[in-house]
Amino acid sequence: MNKIWLDVTSILQWHRPAVGIIRVEAECAKYALNHQGSAVSFCRFDRNSGYTEVEAFDVRNTIDRIGHVHQTAVVMAAENIPIQSPAVPLTVRLASVVRRILNRLPRRIGDPIFRYLAGRREVAEAGINGIREFRRAMRAFWAPSSMQTTHLQKAPGRQLENALFSHGDVYISLGLDWDQKDPVFIAEQKSLRGFKGIFCCYDLIPVKFPHLCVGDVAAKFANYFVDIAWCADEIVSISECSRRDLSVLLEELGAPIPETTVIKLGSHLPTSNDANVSIQTREAVGGRFILFVSTIERRKNHETLYRAYTRLVDKGVKNLPTLVFVGMPGWGVSDFLADLRFDHRVKHLVKVLANVSDADLNWLYKNMLFSVFPSLYEGWGLAVAESLAAGKFCLASNVASIPEVGGDLIEYLDPWDVQLWADRLEWYFDHPSALAEAEARIQNEYDAPTWDETAITIFTRAERLLGEQRGI
Repeated sequence: MNKIWLDVTSILQWHRPAVGIIRVEAECAKYALNHQGSAVSFCRFDRNSGYTEVEAFDVRNTIDRIGHVHQTAVVMAAENIPIQSPAVPLTVRLASVVRRILNRLPRRIGDPIFRYLAGRREVAEAGINGIREFRRAMRAFWAPSSMQTTHLQKAPGRQLENALFSHGDVYISLGLDWDQKDPVFIAEQKSLRGFKGIFCCYDLIPVKFPHLCVGDVAAKFANYFVDIAWCADEIVSISECSRRDLSVLLEELGAPIPETTVIKLGSHLPTSNDANVSIQTREAVGGRFILFVSTIERRKNHETLYRAYTRLVDKGVKNLPTLVFVGMPGWGVSDFLADLRFDHRVKHLVKVLANVSDADLNWLYKNMLFSVFPSLYEGWGLAVAESLAAGKFCLASNVASIPEVGGDLIEYLDPWDVQLWADRLEWYFDHPSALAEAEARIQNEYDAPTWDETAITIFTRAERLLGEQRGI
């Protein structure tokens, strides 16, 4: 009897509150446990031993663990936000060394050398990147993917005669594949075993906007998507925007373009009792607040909101609501967090909540004035959907997939236009009746997709592949 295999590697390795990708894998696993019975089995991937089956009991415990991790919110006022130092690029480190050396020379010698080198910085960067690519090419030459795969097959504990997947099975992978999986190994096993594969494209941000990501990731992710294109019988995308971006990339790189299906992510958080909401969260946000739910990183564009608030304060606007950021500090925001810490104009107005439980997040959505979402690019924009599912208005950026989420129920702004954000924030602060009208319309017209619907779409596609292999 052929099976559908759902890969749960990502949730098994996750030990924090769920983020978007983790929630997708967890919710699909939950649906399979509750509704699919023996039709769906679970597996995980290990680079040393390949694929192994995971018991349903372990999957259920993992989902429960993720849903209850860090139930007490860690609330940080702006002055106490920990600042993480991002990795310093090699060119910056080299420039620092050169400056220290030149500072020891007489200025009549050091200054001309500095000007000469400064004018050739682009050459240095190109040379460094060239060396990196040469090293990568040599590693690939001496240890090609096929050799790595052969090594994996022969690793201790790997028994090909008892391989997990059989001819006619369907394998679904929805997690953090670029970090945790080996597409070359998957492609070889598909060829040997004759099973089908469904993969997910969340976004192409590392390829389209590498400057908004940590490290030099553009080449890595471009290679990943090409590898997946050769592996996949079907790719599900979380928006039309992501589907278009993927098709354009694969066409440019000469890779096959598998059949693609757009799925809608669920926007309902688990129900919770207000009695479970932490006292820290209630006290931190005060009586009036607006909400931005997102990891604090450059791409999410928290800085536009900060600058809009400073303009309102400088203008003399009184009684501004608290600006609440829900999310862990990420990379590339050291200067921004330092601004929040030391800017006396707004540090009492900005609160950052990390490790927020589902109960706290539900309460925040329910009690906010409205949400804000100035992100520079999104594969979907889950926080916008969650705001609408809570019946609340959102001011959001007008880029990428975000208009797909909100339709005509919310207002869209240029994410870079700080003054426009300041003006529209102030307008909504002063017009509660407009917010009430918007909320009434949202509650009447917004049909919030559920996570069950997300899972049904994915498993329906898998069942179609099963049927094709059975000749149905």
